[in-house]
Amino acid sequence: MEREEFLSSIYLILKNDDGQILLQRRQGTKLWPGFLALPAGHIDKGENAYEAAIREAREELGIEISLDDIVDTYVVNRKNKSLPSYYDVYFEISKYIGEIKINEPEKCSELVWIDPNNLPYDMIDFEKEAIDNNYKGIKFSVTYTDNEKKLIR
Repeated sequence: MEREEFLSSIYLILKNDDGQILLQRRQGTKLWPGFLALPAGHIDKGENAYEAAIREAREELGIEISLDDIVDTYVVNRKNKSLPSYYDVYFEISKYIGEIKINEPEKCSELVWIDPNNLPYDMIDFEKEAIDNNYKGIKFSVTYTDNEKKLIR
């Protein structure tokens, strides 16, 4: 029997003092263009999930995060319609150093703070599901997603 291979990504759930979470509007990307999404990225070869989270925070948002500021972590096994399967690691971060800004304007058109209890319709669906599951106390889940879904306005 052939073993399945998985890719891995990290997701940053950054909260402000009002309990809102940061989302980015994707642009210039093949997958989910126009959707709101958590800051995220692949775990590169030779990296662990913590190293990837620190790197992505710096690359995408221009901020520094510390492992001591991770307040919650959960994992999703994501099965995609036409991509390889993923293990996604979500990190909730309580604080950071620096001022959040768009560091990759070719990939992100705006940053917005959203109430996690009222996630927008135009957010990537599997990320919404992961956030909702975590609020229900589910720390590991499996999801099936259509990575070819387009935003219809």
